[in-house]
Amino acid sequence: MLSQLMLLLEEKKDGLSLFEISNAIKAQPSAVLSMLDLLVQKGKLLEIGPDGKYCTECGQVSDCNLLAVHGKRYVLATR
Repeated sequence: MLSQLMLLLEEKKDGLSLFEISNAIKAQPSAVLSMLDLLVQKGKLLEIGPDGKYCTECGQVSDCNLLAVHGKRYVLATR
């Protein structure tokens, strides 16, 4: 399932949200989130905000209104 997730993200240069990924690979969001967290920790994926900027740039991830409303998106780290 990890390889399926990575192949899916290779096709989407603007990234995908948790729910878009869950729907595409037909898996529960909680299971997908665990995989996404693992891949982010390993440096394979990057979390970006809905505006396309990297979530770690501004340092306001915990207080981000954009993320609260629209959620994170995930992209391959080697874009």
